Amino acid sequence: MEPVHTIEDLAKRGFDVEEGIALCAGDEEIYVEVLEAALEEGKEKLPLLKDCYERKDFERYGIEMHGLKNAMKSIGAIKLSEAAKEQEFAVKENNLQLVDEKVEDVLAQYQDVVDALEELMANLA
Repeated sequence: MEPVHTIEDLAKRGFDVEEGIALCAGDEEIYVEVLEAALEEGKEKLPLLKDCYERKDFERYGIEMHGLKNAMKSIGAIKLSEAAKEQEFAVKENNLQLVDEKVEDVLAQYQDVVDALEELMANLA
C-alpha cells in the first residue's frame, strides 16, 4: 500500500480527490473535515456491517450499504461506492449469492479506506 501523508496521496489509494474536493464546494478544508467525519463513521460502520452480514440481517445490511455508497462517493472513494451500490442492489434483488461472493471484498476495501484516512489524519495532525 502506498503511504498517505497528504490529501494528494489519497489518489494513490484509489480516491478521486478532485471529485471529492469539487463536492465540497472546491474547498480543501471542508474536504478534510468530510474525510475526518468519514473516518469516524467508518470506525463505527465497519464492525456494524460485519455484524449485520454475520447475523444475516440483510435488510439492515442493505440500508447500511446504501449509506456507504453515498458517503464514499462524497469523499471520492468511487470504487468502494460502486461496490457498495452493487451490494445494496443485490440485497434489494434478494441475490444473496452475490452478497456472499462480494462481501469480503467490500469490507476489505472499506478497511483500506479507513486505514488510509487514519494515516492521513495522523500526518495532518
